[in-house]
Amino acid sequence: MKDGFENLSDYDFERLVADLLTAEWGVHVGSFPKGRDGGVDLRVLGPADGPLQLPAGAELVVQCKHRPAAIYRDIKSELSKEALKPIIDQVARYFVVTSARLTRNNKKSIVELFANRILEADVLGIDDLAALVRRHPEVQKATPKLWMSSGIVLMTLLHHIENLRSTYLRDELRRLRLTFVETGFVAKARELIEDLGICILAGPPGVGKTTTAHILLLQLMADGWEPITAIGDVRELEAQIAPGKRQVLFFDDFLGQNSLDAKLRVGGDAELVRLMRLVESDHTKIFIMTTRDYVLRQAQQSYERLASDIFDTTRITIKAESLTLHEKAHILYNQLYYSPLRFMASRAPSREYLAVAEHPKFNPRLTEAAIALLVRSAGLNRRAGRSSKLAGDQPQEGTELTLLDVPEQLLQALKRPEGLWDHVLRHQLTELQRDILLVRFSFGTTVIRVAELYEAVRKLYALDGRRCLAVDLDGATSVLDGDLLRLSGKDRSLATASGLNPGLSDAVEAFLLQYPEHIGSIARSAPYYEQVRLLAGLCGYDGRNQPPFGQQILPGLDDQLVRPTVLNPRRLDLEHDILGAVVRTLFDPGATAIGATLIPAKFPWYRRAAERLRCYLWICERTDAVPSKDIFERMVDEVLENIHRMPSEALLGFVRMLRPDIVEEWRPTRTRFEVGLLDYMSDPDDVNDWSILADIMDEVPVTDDFRSEMAFRFDRFAQAQLEELVSQLEDDPQGDEDATLDELKSVADQWNCSLDTNDAEELIEQQIERERAEAGSPEDPADSLWTHYKEHPRQSPGPQPGRLFDLL
Repeated sequence: MKDGFENLSDYDFERLVADLLTAEWGVHVGSFPKGRDGGVDLRVLGPADGPLQLPAGAELVVQCKHRPAAIYRDIKSELSKEALKPIIDQVARYFVVTSARLTRNNKKSIVELFANRILEADVLGIDDLAALVRRHPEVQKATPKLWMSSGIVLMTLLHHIENLRSTYLRDELRRLRLTFVETGFVAKARELIEDLGICILAGPPGVGKTTTAHILLLQLMADGWEPITAIGDVRELEAQIAPGKRQVLFFDDFLGQNSLDAKLRVGGDAELVRLMRLVESDHTKIFIMTTRDYVLRQAQQSYERLASDIFDTTRITIKAESLTLHEKAHILYNQLYYSPLRFMASRAPSREYLAVAEHPKFNPRLTEAAIALLVRSAGLNRRAGRSSKLAGDQPQEGTELTLLDVPEQLLQALKRPEGLWDHVLRHQLTELQRDILLVRFSFGTTVIRVAELYEAVRKLYALDGRRCLAVDLDGATSVLDGDLLRLSGKDRSLATASGLNPGLSDAVEAFLLQYPEHIGSIARSAPYYEQVRLLAGLCGYDGRNQPPFGQQILPGLDDQLVRPTVLNPRRLDLEHDILGAVVRTLFDPGATAIGATLIPAKFPWYRRAAERLRCYLWICERTDAVPSKDIFERMVDEVLENIHRMPSEALLGFVRMLRPDIVEEWRPTRTRFEVGLLDYMSDPDDVNDWSILADIMDEVPVTDDFRSEMAFRFDRFAQAQLEELVSQLEDDPQGDEDATLDELKSVADQWNCSLDTNDAEELIEQQIERERAEAGSPEDPADSLWTHYKEHPRQSPGPQPGRLFDLL
């Protein structure tokens, strides 16, 4: 149990002790609103029956000392000071509770230290607390930071975490075990998951969407659910789904971190909605997604299917102003407690930190970023390990530190959040370090190889005839790694780089718009189309509902606020740079999509042919350039040549791209493509391909004879699929037949085909009844987390926010 207690802050420990003693004694153990010198952390006011037998008016107090890796000699001096406080003689009973390890002789020594004014039975060490946890498992369940680190649960979690395909997510889940705070949004999300199986966590940047999702993910993992994650494409989830197995699907920022970087590829909106409908009808699956509200609203304007009511009924909007003052204070406290800034932060009174928590612009991610930058500014080691006294308690001797007014610095960061990262970009980084961040931004949120990042930086420097050596790049990225850049893997040839965090990404975007010459330089040198496409979108040239250049929407705000027009004397040059870059990279392989099982590294350009052609045409229109017939003919030739390698959804997207009015000279080539496509798609052997074919025929003019022939072929296909489904249900049902039937019926509606599904539906209902009779309903397991949290809510809210920071 020791490892579990090490994951608790002082405040978390005090709350746990209150809950354990409440459960043990059968009375309410509350916090005491005095300062640190009162000698009291918790108290019980009489009368109290049960084991305490406390008369009316009598008082019992508890002093908590959280030292999980300590032994008696480490806390003896602290207890000596407590023994001098007069409160001991003013109360009926005085308890000392510590997470340090105490022997029987240690407890006797403590009683002597207190001049025999306390009882040996009233001194509890870590072994006593572990016994209380075993005796009251409901308290352990109500303290996620404890049960996530204990015994079998820990091994289960670590097994799941190690098998997660996202290195970044593994690191985040490990880090979360120390700092997270379970807010009211977690409970709301659990209820939504229990009712619908789907939860979309939406809100502005930095309010805790991803943290809330990670807490839910950890809770479900501890309850036996297998996590599967997507990084760049919804198909990654579909490829990992196992019928009948309890799985939780997780897609963070499923629309990208801003509207310039939408993750939904062509046809991805239909796939996403279909997957959500399947999860909604399958009690063995849970789907958790996060997105920014304004990105979702913009995407719903571009993707009709995203306007489905399922996105409204399953969405929870998280806003910082909806957090309680206690939750805000707890979040800030944990961030400071587990930072090297802790000793310096303890010098300020609690009321100054309350002013930070009460600030109208309070944002968990912003305060976390501000603390990281203060650590850097103060010359502290952010990677310091923890000893018996956690890192940050005292500075090492001989260390020269810059003493900071921590709460004042945090307030300044909240008052002018845009200046936090802006100051770093302009004044705290070398030119190479800043250029690395600018280039990384140009890739969007795609996880890329560090080697690709280095290649793009070298190309940028080569514009001016400069060399950029590997040793310089390694040194610069080592400085950026952690606070500014997320790298995984020590071997730079194999390492990957995740997208910039949203706060820094917004600051880089603003920097580029203010200094557009950097946009032109990166565009002229970019070796990857993804870079050019994002820069084109940044300037309003890619047709993704972007305002014109200089009128960009401010990310993260609900209101459609607009930046002042950017003065750009190089406007024509910039347009020429971007158009030339698009043409230069149009047929190049894409940047690596790490973790996308169905998208190989260096995926061929033609898999995103529709997106690339749309961007090219839009820029031509904005710059009055004449679209090249040769480019279009080459694109069609290569798509037809590789048509068997392309997903059906990508082909549908290409069709839709060509259907609106296009250049007159292009129409014969378009007809040639559509004839070749219909010939290739005329005999699908997959339900999804039949659905895609129906959508294609809604777009492309076809003869009545061809349409009738296709409808006849589908009817034969559907009847065969239905017979196979019934046979499967009769012989060896696998648990996913209901989803398969729903999909078949949906596609039959597209083809106006009537199917008799009564036999299959009756067999599916019988299968569900058998499963419920044999194993109970999986929707309401007797030992699920939901049951424990509902039956055993936290007994004590802990100290008042006004006293919380005294614990630092």
